[in-house]
Amino acid sequence: MAKEVLPEELMNSVLGKLYDVLTNGDDVVPQSNDNYLAWLSVGMPFPKEELEFLSTGFTGIYREPEPAPVLDGQTPPAPREKTPEEINQLLAQDVTRKYMQAENVARLCDMVPDTSGVKGSVTMNVWNPENTLSLAYRHILKFSQVANFELDEKTKAKIVRLRGLLQEKKTKKNIITDEEEEVLQETALVKKYNEKLQNYMNEALEYNTHRVNALAAKDPTAVHFWAMNASILRNKVSAAKKDWITNGFKEEYDQIAAFIAQVEGRSMLTLKADYIDDMEKARLTGPSSGSDFFYTSFLPGGFADSDSGWTEFKFSKSDFESNFKFNSKKGGGQGGLALGFVNIGGSAAHKTETSKTKIDSSRFALSFKICQVPIVRPWFNVNFLTSKYWRFDQNNGEFKDNMVSNGASPPNGMIPAYTTTAIFVKDLNLFFGERNTEISNKMKSTSGGGFVSWGPFFAGGKYESQSRERKVDISSNSQGIKIQGMQLIGFKCHTLAKAPDPKPDISEWV
Repeated sequence: MAKEVLPEELMNSVLGKLYDVLTNGDDVVPQSNDNYLAWLSVGMPFPKEELEFLSTGFTGIYREPEPAPVLDGQTPPAPREKTPEEINQLLAQDVTRKYMQAENVARLCDMVPDTSGVKGSVTMNVWNPENTLSLAYRHILKFSQVANFELDEKTKAKIVRLRGLLQEKKTKKNIITDEEEEVLQETALVKKYNEKLQNYMNEALEYNTHRVNALAAKDPTAVHFWAMNASILRNKVSAAKKDWITNGFKEEYDQIAAFIAQVEGRSMLTLKADYIDDMEKARLTGPSSGSDFFYTSFLPGGFADSDSGWTEFKFSKSDFESNFKFNSKKGGGQGGLALGFVNIGGSAAHKTETSKTKIDSSRFALSFKICQVPIVRPWFNVNFLTSKYWRFDQNNGEFKDNMVSNGASPPNGMIPAYTTTAIFVKDLNLFFGERNTEISNKMKSTSGGGFVSWGPFFAGGKYESQSRERKVDISSNSQGIKIQGMQLIGFKCHTLAKAPDPKPDISEWV
């Protein structure tokens, strides 16, 4: 029997299921209580070419042009061989392009997410960047005081050695000044740690997807699949975790972090100087903007180049009938996220319309591939923020009463939360069926004069922001629509406990 519902009701259910897949846990995949999801109000199209710097670095690459096709049996003349000067110019252009890519990623991940409404069981929110992480962190390092304890030389040397296992110095040439300078990057140990971490998260995501589908008990195939394959999926999660421990240096990484956290109360002055140095070494200058940014990356760098690490997500009639709810996770309301189809016109008009055309939920289906990608900031040290051995300078009237996080629910402060994982989707397919041709046609027509979004998903048209403009094509038939390419739809965020929260028995601060 047909059930006609508004687009916002359908998307409410889609996000409810996606929330359960991404956040709910059990004994195999425990739930983390201090993380929440922040959706983009409109998905951000992200061509994989814009992440090329992650896998190739900043080295310029010259690519020979594709040979011209043979027409009417006539072989076109060979292209003129380029001079060394022309090749160097092309290499410089490629380097500039990669620095621009790195700057875009760094600024995207530099935002401090909004925490308003993140309270109790409410673990979803709309992406509403208010501040920059790097600016707040710089102010914290600059205007803080640390406990004055001196470490012995043996412990100092051990800290230097352990930090060298996590971060290493690399020499690069500044393309603006042509001078060589040192930058700080993650070591092979950290890269392998994050690679195996992502593999574990992907296996956990697949496990949760099938578990949620079976718990809904609306699709017999999903229930049968879970009954017969749950142990296999569970073993895959366990194997991924063991691989993380064995080959991803999980225990070593955790031990290093624990040791540094343990001794930092005895050597905060030295560590703070190191943290400031870390940040300076990660500072880069955008060749086009002329502004500084701090190197940030996704790991593994080649996640966008293959289907490895991507999990299939599907939503159909049985899922809608299972009563997945986004609003209930929010405690009512959507927190500003428009769940219905929204058409935003050209850049001159900025006109927004929400569709009230109803959809037959019994004929509707949605599918896409999803990937969770860890965000790596070699310049950002959370250990310092959570330490009990620092406070703001009590002689500085502007900062002495500031809080990084007040630890409340919801938390508030300079950095009440920060993004840890980017959530990408690709191959977005919307199947409407013949009864829903009206909504399908409306999507296609409105994307021609602006763009269409549905919840956090970009559904076609021209995407514009301050730094970029992209045209996303859609293909369609009588049954539905396919949105081409990859897009960023949100982030996982980590909330901070109360900070600073110094020990009351510290007598000397510097």
